[in-house]
Amino acid sequence: MKNWILLLLSLVAGFILYIALSLFYNQRMPEQANVEEPVEIVLKSIQTDPMDFWDVAIRGINEASREFGLEVHISGPRYEREINRQIRILEQVIEQQPPLIILAANDYRRLAEPLERAAELGVPVITFDSGVDSSVPVSFIATDNIEAGNKAGAEMKRLIAGNPRKQIAIVSHIRETATAIEREAGVRQALEGEEVIGTWFCDVDEDIAYEITLELLDNPNLGGIVALNEVAALGVARGIEARDAKDRVDVVGFDNAIRELVYLEQGVLKATVVQRPYNMGYLSVKTAADVLRGKRVEEFIDTGSILITVENMFRREYQELLFPFTEP
Repeated sequence: MKNWILLLLSLVAGFILYIALSLFYNQRMPEQANVEEPVEIVLKSIQTDPMDFWDVAIRGINEASREFGLEVHISGPRYEREINRQIRILEQVIEQQPPLIILAANDYRRLAEPLERAAELGVPVITFDSGVDSSVPVSFIATDNIEAGNKAGAEMKRLIAGNPRKQIAIVSHIRETATAIEREAGVRQALEGEEVIGTWFCDVDEDIAYEITLELLDNPNLGGIVALNEVAALGVARGIEARDAKDRVDVVGFDNAIRELVYLEQGVLKATVVQRPYNMGYLSVKTAADVLRGKRVEEFIDTGSILITVENMFRREYQELLFPFTEP
């Protein structure tokens, strides 16, 4: 009799354990978004070769796509400066009425009108990296660019205090993109009281940033340059290296392309503000899946930024950020 009771208790305990493990497993598994058509993602640029940033962001997009069972289709102009091309691509995507659009906008104001059309057609929109002057997007996933600009400007203020040359230039990427507008605002906030002589735009062209830098270096009073994105930073660093000016002009950049990290080690760049493009891409798709499941989402998700210098670049906690893994 006792054996039967023990067997029965064992079966009941096993069944309870099975139910508990099943519930735990189901809670840990991401809920799949049930849509038949792919989510359309319109990037600033689909040419990842000159910019590590978009390559890493796309890895995050692809990982989230697999994890949440959400098919995505990525499009965009070849270069970030092709604003008209991005507008045409976005307009064509909107007319297809996909389940949702994720947009990284090349122009803060001009992309607003197409989004009104998306709203008319009932197509939800998420923006990431760069915002749009519109209330249509249900969520915006990005670096807090004013805060990031503040970090760059504060570091430049610290550096220029020890430099006998006090004039500072800003080299930016696209005149009307939100990242450029907000980062410059943050830099200028932090540099209040310093002599900022102006802002130059390279149109996301490293060679133009290089030529701008060579011209700026003809100014004997120039002591610092803040470069507001990866391409601008690489062009400025090339110019500093070409003129052997790293001990005369301090440079603070943005992003963490491998070449930037080499320039940082060499002292050509004194610091760089590093974003989290993988997180931006991943969270954009995760948020899209939440929207399509009818869940509430945050209006703004800050993916953060970190000031990296040669003193802290090899800390263990920054290694994955600075040297993102490659896909198998």
